[in-house]
Amino acid sequence: MKESRMIITVEGFSKKQALEIEEAAEFFANQLMDPRMVRNLTIDIERNRKLDVMGEVTNEDDTTTSRWFTITLRGAKDDEDVVKTLAHEMVHVKQYAKNELSKQMRVTRGLGIRLATKWQGEFWKPKSKEDPYWDAPWEIEAYGREVGLYHKWVQHWNSKKAA
Repeated sequence: MKESRMIITVEGFSKKQALEIEEAAEFFANQLMDPRMVRNLTIDIERNRKLDVMGEVTNEDDTTTSRWFTITLRGAKDDEDVVKTLAHEMVHVKQYAKNELSKQMRVTRGLGIRLATKWQGEFWKPKSKEDPYWDAPWEIEAYGREVGLYHKWVQHWNSKKAA
């Protein structure tokens, strides 16, 4: 029986950057998820210089067992920013793949039907003093993990180049 392997495509970057981005995405996936889950992921990574944020993830499956994602990166002259942003977005991939994070249509009295975010099985809404972005638990996790993942990646990448 042939073993499946994570599928990663990278578009819009130089060949050198694309190779590093592809390897970094696989490295981050292996840091964040079980190998069986990683093997079944398909991740398309695209560059969009007009993106109004550094990066974003689209859950292409949009199911409780999502395995196909598109990561869009704005890209920067500095490879460090690109890889840090990729680390952050890979945390979101993990959150969707493990069904920790999901977007669902919700019927709310007085507001009608709207898209709501579920975190750890519960609908999440910011409290009065909370910011909808910065205080969202999935962003807190992504920003927190991004730093450690990036530093581990730098160690891995430098040791590989030295070998």
